[in-house]
Amino acid sequence: MILRRDFLEIMNRLIGPLDENTGALIYENIDCFLHPMVGLFMPASGQCEYAVTPSHTHPAFSFVYYFDSANELILDGKRISYDISDGKCLVAMSPGFPHQEPEQDGFQSYIAIQIDSELFCKTLDQYELSLPVFHGEQFEPHSELLGLLKCFMLEASEYERRNSEYLNQLALAVAHLIVRSVLSSTHQLPPLYDRFEVDKAIAYMNSHFAEKVTVEELAALTNLSTSHFSKIFKSVTGETPIDFLKTMRLKKARNQLINSADNMTEIALKCGFNSSSYFSSCFIEKYRMTPTAFRQSIQQSKNAEF
Repeated sequence: MILRRDFLEIMNRLIGPLDENTGALIYENIDCFLHPMVGLFMPASGQCEYAVTPSHTHPAFSFVYYFDSANELILDGKRISYDISDGKCLVAMSPGFPHQEPEQDGFQSYIAIQIDSELFCKTLDQYELSLPVFHGEQFEPHSELLGLLKCFMLEASEYERRNSEYLNQLALAVAHLIVRSVLSSTHQLPPLYDRFEVDKAIAYMNSHFAEKVTVEELAALTNLSTSHFSKIFKSVTGETPIDFLKTMRLKKARNQLINSADNMTEIALKCGFNSSSYFSSCFIEKYRMTPTAFRQSIQQSKNAEF
């Protein structure tokens, strides 16, 4: 079996260094549902050879959603069984924590959830909580987590034919429900009024992205102080107003690169960047390639279709 290069790169980031043969072995017995920052792995036809490797570790945060009473893990050399009296449990492990699945004739029913360390830490920051260290502790899963995981699997299984932005949102939602599960967080969603004010600011950004837009200007639009506006904007969107606006401008510029023949300076100015060099540096930071290289890749794809 030959794995797509991007899938192997994701598995390397979430599971650990794998060669193509080892990655293919995982795929033989495990259903894999991948996003660049979140991966779900579910036994399908037998035990995964990699999962029974003694004291292996992962670079990502690992969570195992069990929904079968027959479950065991070997954690740091100790064999542990988990109580699933209500039919489900969630086991958490931090990056670098040694563990393995015991070898057995059948296979356990679970979903292994790998969350990129950076994404998990950023999600945790929004709850203003310090980073915990997990050593195989058991938690009660959020009531909506299993349904969300099913949605993620469906979307990831048809990734190339579906809206990748939706999968991005599902990945973020998985991270949030995991955080709420393991920390028993009482964090509440932003008040409805705050969301209305933020939506008003976003609508203004969308209409004036080509112009100079300041945080003070957006705060005045919502009749809030600059500091309070910035705080509620980040609580609702997860980004500062300036970062959100930059992302919006980059998406507009990306569409221009695909659908117009404008040069880089024209696109930069049309999308609110004050120079082509600044536009290029922002684009590289976001998409890991230059605007020119991105346009060339799109053109090559179009040519290949004919």
